[in-house]
Amino acid sequence: MHRIVLAFLLIGSLVTKASAEPSAEALLFQMQRGYHHNNFELVMVHILQNNIEPLRLTHGWNNRTEITHLLTLSGRLVEYLGKNKQVTFAESAQVSYTLQESRLPGLWFAMMSCSPETLLKFYDVVSMGKSRIAGQVAQSVRLTAKDDSKYSFILWLEQKTGILLRLDVNDAQGNPVEQYLGIDFRFLSEHSSNIKTLAAMNVPPAETSRDIYRAEPPSHQWKLGWVPPGFAAKSSDQHKLIGSDELMDYFMLSDGLVDVSVYISRANAKPAGRETEQIAMHGATSILSVNRNDGVILTVVGELPLPSLRQIAETIEMNR
Repeated sequence: MHRIVLAFLLIGSLVTKASAEPSAEALLFQMQRGYHHNNFELVMVHILQNNIEPLRLTHGWNNRTEITHLLTLSGRLVEYLGKNKQVTFAESAQVSYTLQESRLPGLWFAMMSCSPETLLKFYDVVSMGKSRIAGQVAQSVRLTAKDDSKYSFILWLEQKTGILLRLDVNDAQGNPVEQYLGIDFRFLSEHSSNIKTLAAMNVPPAETSRDIYRAEPPSHQWKLGWVPPGFAAKSSDQHKLIGSDELMDYFMLSDGLVDVSVYISRANAKPAGRETEQIAMHGATSILSVNRNDGVILTVVGELPLPSLRQIAETIEMNR
């Protein structure tokens, strides 16, 4: 009788423990809440190819203003400051500007801005084991893309709040292409002096992207073909790239997590008669430039595998 009672107690404790563990889907919602509702500081390293960049992320609230600050800790000073949906970009000592309706750059912040519903639509989500990241117990969650046109992700979330402590970006074979790895984490008080100092910083007046790039209306000369599942054109116009006087057709594609930029122009020189392409990789960001044999130059930039960018470029046609 004693053994039977003991068995029931053990089974009951296991069921209670299992039921207490949140599902992988619930962890995504917890990640969003944890990030946006807490004051914290996270020092991490951003790893891509052979480059390691140390960063410090500070997040919190000052009155009703959400403050997000990202700072490079070595090499060239780069700084981003978000106040609600206005972001100041200080990527050089000479030039800084503030954009309305923006977010900090990179997949880390894209993940924080993307709705869990969007992630669940395009990724298979599985809760994995626990580990220690930045001195904290963290629950890992795998997001596997439902097709090979996108990268997959592994997230490590602080066990109590769901704050993202580590983000791995992997290709279809599971090879890492980019990583944000937290190495030191601490919560900040509700009245943190760090947050108050950031909130008080003077920044340039907020502008729209069209103000900065002096965009012209779209030419409607071009038609997009294939795009990865979930992607759609969110904006289109004509504008000049920084350092260039040439007006280009521009499309911005997005699936809610990843943005892809498409630039279309015509070569100044006579076409060589054969198609050539140039490629570059910067972590998860692929850059493809195609000089077509009809004199059209297509440049596609985004956090997608190179074959996806190539298929986007190959199916762009001129409107007839």
